[in-house]
Amino acid sequence: MASGLTVKHFKVRGSADDGITVHQWESVDHTWPNHSHPEYKLGVSEGGTGTFFNRGQRYFTGPGKLLVIHPNEVHSCTATGAWRYLYAAPNVVASIVRTFDRNGDIEPLLLPPVIDDTQLVELVLQAHRAMDDGDPQLDQESAFYEAICELLVRHASMPDIPKKRGRANIRRVKESLEAKFRENVSLHELAQLAGTSAPYLSRVFSKEVGIPIQAYLSQIRVRRAQQMLMDGETLSNVAYAAGFADQSHFTRHFKRFIGVAPGAYSKAVNPSGNS
Repeated sequence: MASGLTVKHFKVRGSADDGITVHQWESVDHTWPNHSHPEYKLGVSEGGTGTFFNRGQRYFTGPGKLLVIHPNEVHSCTATGAWRYLYAAPNVVASIVRTFDRNGDIEPLLLPPVIDDTQLVELVLQAHRAMDDGDPQLDQESAFYEAICELLVRHASMPDIPKKRGRANIRRVKESLEAKFRENVSLHELAQLAGTSAPYLSRVFSKEVGIPIQAYLSQIRVRRAQQMLMDGETLSNVAYAAGFADQSHFTRHFKRFIGVAPGAYSKAVNPSGNS
């Protein structure tokens, strides 16, 4: 028996017609017979447990572990509880592999069926939630690329940052984000500005700056919002003027960086004002 399934599709800009599909099970209790998928499948538990047969062995999965199924790999599985699955088309993964200077050759790309890596699991969850929640395009793309690059680097014996590609122009990207913080900028636009690929920019930006590119943009927006609230602007005006997609995105990011909700901050800096 299965219930509470939602399915959403996400197109990776710069790829062909293929893309990513995300499945979320609020509650599942089902056994699937031998089958395969044309995509890479990444499964993460939100409290559920699972067992699956793959490559002649039985594996157990649950919280803190990442399930990995390769394209066209026959397997059977049982899952209970809450799960999220991310399906990535082979050509999308191949485009990321090219970032690591392997000419898109994904045949040697073998990953363990079950990976015990809580930090990586959290990155995959963040990517899934960004797409599922309809976050801005930059947030979705960056979270996805960060998760997949970390998966490759940590568990597929991929080289780290390729030297011969040269350094991405991070300064130019940061300046563009400062100037266009209100816009729904895409990772591919920024990559063109930096003279590199989107997956490479996503990874090298995090390494050089210390936070992911989408977090850097959110930080800029929050700082602008802070100033507007200090100047007495209303909450409804500030959310859109600072570049947030809607009020809920504004509140979530503001509280994350500042520690309190925008309303509480507005009252603190303008105790006699009306927000």
